[in-house]
Amino acid sequence: MIISCEECNKKFEIDEKLIPNHGRMLQCGYCNHSWFFKKEIIPAKTKIIESDIKKNIKSIPNSTKELINEAETAILKESKKIKIKKPINILSFLIIFIITIIALIILADTFKNSIMLFIPNFDLILNNLYESLKDIMLFFKDLVQ
Repeated sequence: MIISCEECNKKFEIDEKLIPNHGRMLQCGYCNHSWFFKKEIIPAKTKIIESDIKKNIKSIPNSTKELINEAETAILKESKKIKIKKPINILSFLIIFIITIIALIILADTFKNSIMLFIPNFDLILNNLYESLKDIMLFFKDLVQ
């Protein structure tokens, strides 16, 4: 059975056997709110019997059944359309990659003095990275022109 907290509306699944007919105190595991919960006893007359459902289904006109089937197939087609993934755009991937590399170079430049303690001649490597960035920028400028 599913019970929801009165305070935060968080839902919990609880075994029906743990709650006696006279009810018991419960505490929400999410917000620690406590409340008294009592089972709702459904009279036998109001329970829907499976045979009654089958009788009602048999009494549905064929035209209505066809409409229901068409609606269900339309819903299935729409759900299949939503699940289709778009192909990865190579240009956007390339732009994100370049921005990431630039950010890493800027980060390395920011902590250049600390990194030089562990990697000697790091300033030489950083200068080479800057030169590579300049070459890439020149390549794109030539490509656009």
